[in-house]
Amino acid sequence: MARHWQVASGLVCLMLASGVEAGFSQSGSLKNLSVGSRSLIDGDRYVSNLTRLRLNPRYRYQDWIVDAAYDLELVSGSFLDSPEFALLRDAPEPRYWDLQGDIHESGTLLARHQFYRGTVQWRSPAGDFRFGRQQVNWSTALIWNPMDILNPVSPLQLEPDERVGVDAILWDKPWGALGRISAVHAPQHNDGEASTAARVKRYIGGVDAGLMAGEFADVTRIGFDGSGSVIGTGWRTEFVWSDPDASDSYWQGVADLNWSFRNGFNLALEYFYNGRPVPPGNSGLGNLLSTDPLYAGRHYTGLLAWQDINPFWQYRVVAIRNVDDASWVLYPRSTWTPPFSQEIYLTAGAQWFGGNDTSEYGMLEPLGLVEMQWYF
Repeated sequence: MARHWQVASGLVCLMLASGVEAGFSQSGSLKNLSVGSRSLIDGDRYVSNLTRLRLNPRYRYQDWIVDAAYDLELVSGSFLDSPEFALLRDAPEPRYWDLQGDIHESGTLLARHQFYRGTVQWRSPAGDFRFGRQQVNWSTALIWNPMDILNPVSPLQLEPDERVGVDAILWDKPWGALGRISAVHAPQHNDGEASTAARVKRYIGGVDAGLMAGEFADVTRIGFDGSGSVIGTGWRTEFVWSDPDASDSYWQGVADLNWSFRNGFNLALEYFYNGRPVPPGNSGLGNLLSTDPLYAGRHYTGLLAWQDINPFWQYRVVAIRNVDDASWVLYPRSTWTPPFSQEIYLTAGAQWFGGNDTSEYGMLEPLGLVEMQWYF
């Protein structure tokens, strides 16, 4: 695995030395995210502070594009002594290549680096081929995303735009003027854990429809998604049938209605059906260890509201209710953009939970977050 890391590091160094005459460009960002909460295991309070420098070099030559996103992260705070952090350190790595690692670790500081993304893309007459660590998102819904199988994300994720990524080769080709055909293969060191899938997407009669089928590790999945608009009301839907080798088959599905108003206010209502609930006690900590989001209930309702109040202030609110046990989540985030020449975003947010102590969300602890991100 060390050889993979050396090859990837050499590739980025070559890109950085290429110069503008070779079609080279670069960008980046600096983020600081501070979170405060209480441990679910021992009840102790903790504070976590993450500082992330991300460099995004790009090299383009004729029909070839090399993209990378290299992260250097510093983690500090009492979270490093929490049982949750110990669980995270022992969690299995879901990606194929060893393109991440620790630089330094002590009781007060963890320094680590990784290739968050790293792809080589070839645009050919037969379609676009993209190889490397990438995001493969086939989902259309807004809160829950059962079609997003290779890069799943929880509605409660503190960084909603961050996806772990998958090491894969993706083929993508237009299907006429209104459709696309895609296929992906994500290898694993154990062949039984590899994923291979295909998707077709087509705009038909005012409906943007998609069909997906594949083998994801030991689970066969077939999914359908669609979106459109009727009398000023947008709608989205996703249905996925899963048939694991070791257990019974089950369904997951999302139905969404959404509206956009003239004052910039946006509202979405979603219903999520989960055909494979887990015990409530396993969903909270289990989401730290699992590559798939875990849900304790079968029926959920959700509300997502967001608005750009002015060019310098935006907010986003997610509210979720587990219909089965009546527990709930409220997750507001508000972002300010100072009127500077630099592109800087300041965000504050919180998560509040309600329900009895044995319910899915009632057993979770409230948290607060403050975030600063500078793009350069």
